[in-house]
Amino acid sequence: MTNAILLILFSMVGIIVATTMHEFTRALTSTILGDTLPKQQKRLTLNPIKHFEPIGFILMFATGGFGWGKPVETTSLYYKNRKRDTLITAIMPNVVNILIAYMCLIFSNLFIKMGNLTVYNLFFRIALYNVSLAVYNIIPITPMDGLKVLSYIIPSNKYFQYIQYEKIIQAVFLIFLFIGTTDFIIVPIINILIRVLSFFAGL
Repeated sequence: MTNAILLILFSMVGIIVATTMHEFTRALTSTILGDTLPKQQKRLTLNPIKHFEPIGFILMFATGGFGWGKPVETTSLYYKNRKRDTLITAIMPNVVNILIAYMCLIFSNLFIKMGNLTVYNLFFRIALYNVSLAVYNIIPITPMDGLKVLSYIIPSNKYFQYIQYEKIIQAVFLIFLFIGTTDFIIVPIINILIRVLSFFAGL
């Protein structure tokens, strides 16, 4: 029972760390590129309360990885290169999630060598949710970053055609998610990334 409670608590910590760093990175990246909106809305902070989104949190906990934090609003009005900088702002949070996962796996390696399984599990859970968030964000549905990336890598007419059906695609994806169909595609990708990062972290 104690181990089960600890895993639940570690999962909650992992979700909070992953979503907080994801949204903070979005706010920081956009701000560095000239955007003033994140700072005005007080989102340029590591305070997890500012980035907490209950539905995204519950979904991420229930599904083991698919969810989100409170999306940071950005504007491209002040970007020097709107297309490039919008893409950077969409991609960087996922890059940071992967880097955090890598660092956590290094710590996991250290603590498992010391025989501290509890702290190992904590860092491994944080790593797992950071990788999961980055992988699920590839999917081009609201509110994932993949939708914004898609808008800049395909022709505008194709994107607007896609947007007309995006809600339907989102609904179908959620159905597949909850019946476990997406596990055959997404989970292997997450596991491969974890194994690759673990290899370089010395696990």
